[in-house]
Parts: sequence; C-alpha cells; structure tokens
Amino acid sequence: MKKLLLAALLAVSSQSVFAHTLWVMPSHFVLSGEDTWISVDVSAANMTFVPDKGVSPDNLHIIFPDGQRHKFAQSYQGKRKSQADHQLVAEGTYLIENGGAPRYFTMYEVNGERKRIMADKKAASSQLPVGASKVTTSRSQSKALAVVTVKAPNRTAINPKGEGFEVNFVTHPADYVAEEDIQWQLLLEGKPVSGVKVELSREAELYRNNAGRITLETDAEGKLRFTPAEAGRYLLEASYQDNTPTALADMQRASLTLTFEVGLP
Repeated sequence: MKKLLLAALLAVSSQSVFAHTLWVMPSHFVLSGEDTWISVDVSAANMTFVPDKGVSPDNLHIIFPDGQRHKFAQSYQGKRKSQADHQLVAEGTYLIENGGAPRYFTMYEVNGERKRIMADKKAASSQLPVGASKVTTSRSQSKALAVVTVKAPNRTAINPKGEGFEVNFVTHPADYVAEEDIQWQLLLEGKPVSGVKVELSREAELYRNNAGRITLETDAEGKLRFTPAEAGRYLLEASYQDNTPTALADMQRASLTLTFEVGLP
C-alpha cells in the first residue's frame, strides 16, 4: 500500500544532517543583465534559510536553458553553508539542483545483530552472509531545487523528465507575484500523485513569534495551489514513501525542496 506523507528531508551527505532540511538559495531569481554571474548558498538547517550545516557541493548542478547540465564553475564547502558561483551566458531559465543518484540500503540480521550493506536487492544478494534474516532494502533520493531566469523565460530546463519525484511548474517561476495564484504539480515517475502533504515556509521566521508555516495537499491531479499574501522568498518541502516492492527495493523514499521568490504585485 502506498503511503504519501510530509517528512523532513532525507540525509544527502552525512549522518549529521539527517534531521535537517536541505535547501539552495540563489543570490537572484530574475536577472536582466548580460553575461551575469550568480552565487548560490547551500545548507541543511532546521529553520528556513538560517544556515546550520555546510553540505558538500559535489552534487550541485545547474541546467542551462538549452537543457545542458553543468557543474558550477567554482564552489566552496563551509561549516555553516557552502557556496558556488557560475556565469549565466544565455537568456532563458536555469534550474539549480543539489542531489545525487538514488541510494540503496540493505538491512539484515545475523546472529541477532542488525547490519547494513550499501547495495540494492540484486547486488546485496551476493553479499549477504549465510544465515542472514530479516532482509529489507530501501531506496532513497533527495534533491533541493531553485529556478533562475535571465531575461526571456523558457521551460527546457524545468520540464519534467518522467523520472523519480518531480515538480511540474504549472506557473512559471518567473511569474510568481504576491496576491496571484501559483500552481505546481507533483509527479512520481511522470504520473501525478495525489494526497501529498507539502509544507510552505517564508524567510525571516527567526524574527516572528509565529513562524506562519502552512500545509497544502495535492489534489486528484497532483496539483497544489498557493496564493502568497506577501512578497519574499519561500521554501516548499515535500516527500513520499512507497512500500510497494520492486526488483531493486522493498520500499522507496524520496523528498524535494524548492526555494522560490515571490515578487511585489
């Protein structure tokens, strides 16, 4: 039975960030200059956009408006946050993504002791010791996203690929404006997923007595609708768990965050 739920972002680099939410924060979301540069902060934190744990930039990429995927020109990992810079030489919409390939964990018990192999079901079958029992394999994947547009928006970089847990940007991110409707659609392997609970938070909650977080839920078409009351920078967090066995895993977990900016009306 498939269960969809809201959860904290899964760890991507070390045990130290297991309880934290991963996010990326570009210096700009909409740019009008030519041959401009962008800086991106990356961190894992409990409070929205308050840096806490520096995260390796090894899995940080930028997808250009033509769909080509690039590593950042330069990057640095700090204690509280990491940073990367890249030159945006073409007009159009860029997708910033921090996240690696799916990871597989096979847990088993032998002589009353629980152990783990970093392998999927097929690979683990040849590595399990004699007498191994209670064998369970999990697949996990997580990613943090942000979208930047230079001059004329396009959709090549942000179109869904039909793989894993994705966001379909029904409303183009360059058009997010306070007091106007924003729509997204959540997809799993290219198909809409209903009943996914998503949490939205806004910057500067450190300076508010009420954090003001809200929860949305995808409808039958996998869509979310949000009308922001205020301009600013926001974070969307969503995840799912699927307990349907596959050839490679007994359960799957995936999560994503999306940092976006809402302009003044």
